[in-house]
Amino acid sequence: MPNRKEMPLFFAGRPEEHSRILAAGINDLFKGRGNNTTAVTLTADSTTTVLTHKRYNADTVAIFMPKSASAALVLGKLYVVAATGTLTIHHDSTPDTDRKFGIAYVG
Repeated sequence: MPNRKEMPLFFAGRPEEHSRILAAGINDLFKGRGNNTTAVTLTADSTTTVLTHKRYNADTVAIFMPKSASAALVLGKLYVVAATGTLTIHHDSTPDTDRKFGIAYVG
């Protein structure tokens, strides 16, 4: 086993176990499961919707895919402020409760 200074950021004990975990992760990426997606419904009667996740940071970029007709109407009018642990989506305030999006995030 390498000494502590040479160890990668992630090491799963025995080399065989580490290799198995890496292979599973790479296979998931090939299958389109990058573990960087989520879904959100914009908060009705509010101008912001906040998402929280430990992977979000100030450099996170969110890519939105509308999942409803009312979401498609607001797509070009929203913007996101990313910070450590949060994505704040700014949008117009309407009583609509079906403005649903799929989100892929990077960063």
